[in-house]
Amino acid sequence: MSTPHEVLSELLSPSQGDRLQAAGESAWAAAADALASIFGEAPAMANLDARLAMPDEIAGDFEGQHLVMPVEVSTNQEQSATAWLVFGTAAGAGFLNSEADNADDQEQQTIVMASTVLGQAVRAINAATLGASLNGLVLSLDDVSVDNMPEVLGALEDPCLVLKGTLAGRDEAELTFVLPGGFLDIVAGGFANEEGDKEPTVSGDDLDFSAGSPDDAQPVDGGEDTPQPTAFEAEEPRIAPPTGGPPLSFGAAPDERAPRPISSAPTAHRAQFAPLSAAVQAAGPSGIDLLAGLEMNVSVELGRTDMTVADVLALGPGSVVELDRLAGEPVDILVNDRLIARGEVVVVDENFGVRVVEVIRRDVRSEASG
Repeated sequence: MSTPHEVLSELLSPSQGDRLQAAGESAWAAAADALASIFGEAPAMANLDARLAMPDEIAGDFEGQHLVMPVEVSTNQEQSATAWLVFGTAAGAGFLNSEADNADDQEQQTIVMASTVLGQAVRAINAATLGASLNGLVLSLDDVSVDNMPEVLGALEDPCLVLKGTLAGRDEAELTFVLPGGFLDIVAGGFANEEGDKEPTVSGDDLDFSAGSPDDAQPVDGGEDTPQPTAFEAEEPRIAPPTGGPPLSFGAAPDERAPRPISSAPTAHRAQFAPLSAAVQAAGPSGIDLLAGLEMNVSVELGRTDMTVADVLALGPGSVVELDRLAGEPVDILVNDRLIARGEVVVVDENFGVRVVEVIRRDVRSEASG
């Protein structure tokens, strides 16, 4: 069993590994605090294991029913890359207390709860950890999809850090976090030291991962110009993890190895998201009850249209913009920019309101396969 830090020392340079070690500990502490505010206690991460693998080597690990949660990192220099958090649908329902009598209802309820909980954790990590980055690092959660991780991996070419662990709270759920080399390179670059010791990136083809193990990774023989191993003295981490929440051990100090840079950021297909259907009543507090206090943005869309720049510049008082919706047609009701219902505009006292006339239920599996 390898620690994340040992694998990072294989994939990156020692200095980058140190920065990601500190960032990972800080991010976990922030996420644990966010989860504790939702569940009443901070979950623990157990049995953490890490390995270095090419995408096609791990595609077979995701044959059962699972949820795929893309997490994108971006910078103020227009860099971006995506990593994926994956967990079994049934295990996630148990951990989030989102079990339902109907399998489809349980899946959709688990999707909404998981995306909401992870969204809170991402927000906490942005505030507590990435706010100190040098290049404006920001995490964002993309749409959740189901049972399509093999297809996602098929579009990747980067070597990946694969983290597996057990999230333990009221129940347990096994998680897999797939972090491509480009994702890790962007995060490590955001916490370079004052001298800006960022390592150059090269093609992933320069590394041999055929054995699927960090100990088997060997640099391609480049002759006399191949960098030789040098002694390395670990620098002091620049990120202090926030107080509260259990610490997450990311392993011991790195081995003394030469830098092994990684490839550029990968691209991946955009995932799909499905809203929650009516919750099934159960005895005692349900998982949804734990999220009752979280705020969500609700907006109503009257219609849309396309305009040229010249048309926009010509707008002024009295201008009329024609929309693509007929008078009297239902308007769209969106929650966090997701269409969840349609309704009709009404007047409540002196304020506008919307009466719901239709609740939208999307078929997650058909959308994901489409």
